[in-house]
Amino acid sequence: MSSCNSAPKRVGNKVKCNLSFFDTIRKRPIGPSGYQIGYDDLVALKLYSNFYHYEIDKLEHDSHYGGIFNLEFSLDGKLLVAACEGKQVLLFDAANQKQINSVDSAHQNCVNCVRFLNDKHFATCSDDTSIKIWDIRKLKSCLRTLHGHSNWVKNIEWSEKDNVMVTSAFDGSIYAWNLKSHSENNMLYDKVFLMNGLMRMKLTEDGSKMVIATTNGYMIIIHDLNLATLATDLRSFKPSLYRLMQISDQCYPVATIYNYLFSPTRKRNRIEFIDDFPNEAEVISSLQIHPHGWSVVSRNINGEENEEWTSVHDIQSRDPSDYENSFMYIEEDIPDEPEPEEPPNQRPTDLWLGYISLDEYSNHNRDPSQVSQNIWENNFQLPAMGILNSGLIGVNASYNAYFQQHPEQRNKVITNLPRMTHFIKEKNVGKGYIKELCFSSDGRIICSPFNRGVRLLAFNNQCQELSMCVPDNPQQLKTIVEMNDYHKDIVVSCKFSPTHYQLVSGCLGSEIKWYQPVV
Repeated sequence: MSSCNSAPKRVGNKVKCNLSFFDTIRKRPIGPSGYQIGYDDLVALKLYSNFYHYEIDKLEHDSHYGGIFNLEFSLDGKLLVAACEGKQVLLFDAANQKQINSVDSAHQNCVNCVRFLNDKHFATCSDDTSIKIWDIRKLKSCLRTLHGHSNWVKNIEWSEKDNVMVTSAFDGSIYAWNLKSHSENNMLYDKVFLMNGLMRMKLTEDGSKMVIATTNGYMIIIHDLNLATLATDLRSFKPSLYRLMQISDQCYPVATIYNYLFSPTRKRNRIEFIDDFPNEAEVISSLQIHPHGWSVVSRNINGEENEEWTSVHDIQSRDPSDYENSFMYIEEDIPDEPEPEEPPNQRPTDLWLGYISLDEYSNHNRDPSQVSQNIWENNFQLPAMGILNSGLIGVNASYNAYFQQHPEQRNKVITNLPRMTHFIKEKNVGKGYIKELCFSSDGRIICSPFNRGVRLLAFNNQCQELSMCVPDNPQQLKTIVEMNDYHKDIVVSCKFSPTHYQLVSGCLGSEIKWYQPVV
């Protein structure tokens, strides 16, 4: 193992730290009373500001792996699994960074995500629309292949609380899989949510919140998550329509009828939108939850595809009083209804809505050979859009009955609280490819792909935990160290070990690089 010749770039003089580890060892027998307040911050700053790349043996025959789209450590930090564009899954020993196994045809298309379910089993998902369950002790074949999604599967989460695996795909659906119960032909799953424009989905560690990123410039928090009732609670709710109502200053009764889902007193599956970004965000492509569930870090691109930004948003529950004025009333512009020219029993429609059903997705044939990770350049064709009655014209008994009992809700549109705490502009490179961010295990650091390298970002110059430095107004993330040009191509994935001060990154050119502190 030889050290890399070039050193990481130090950013100004912000990472200087006079902490001596000999002093740390000397004070260790004294216990916590021997350390001053803020000592942990000094240790973290010293370690993270001295992260350094080191060389290992290169991957054998790595040219056919393509991009390293996702990296995941095992729960004990001993193994690393890489998901590859070339359909492979690679396993590494995290102690010596050696490749110990591989599955050359893990899927029929690129592998997008890896998720460990326990210390022996992990799941993978792919653009071939399937999810597979693997045992690290016998990788010649997968344990199960799960079918249900009808488009590229991009996310796998594990809910410890509910003991189910949760997946999301570009078909707009979120499924909950009970891995202990299956039919003769397949495992049983529940379709817990369906929406247009779904991009990414993540769960907090305790399973109390679900965060959804969209292709329409906003995110959704589902507070007090209850997967068992989610499908019932959000049935017929269309987030894209409600968002359209917010940004167009128009009021549609077909949407305001769901205002109760936003109520701060709601105890189960409460909805909240996040729309404050430092730019005109369009596609929110990457999403990661803080290890303590305090915040979410996302990466977005604007509509012109010439800017990329990383943003941090607080997702914690807030006092109900904060929501008291988070709404607006919009006067309806009700058009005069013309004399009916069609049979009176035919319901009029007056609003085009971009929604499509899963059945329409399933019946829509696509050429798998044309699928790639480039989500913006490969705009697949969708079936025709549906039509909804906004409730402004025509007779709709269900709307009228509801608004007769709740007249104050008809013209009321919920507005969104500011949630952003930190942000930073990224390099706009690798057009069309998703760049996966990650948190360190202690939550102090965000690792962000940065051209052909990575950079470590902190919430302030002291590398404090987020709870100690929440700003009154959004602040720019602080660059602790940049590690540039260690890859031969654009970096698209990175991951911190859950147990050690160890970092790994992967690029579009099949390379995987390892980093650790050198002090």
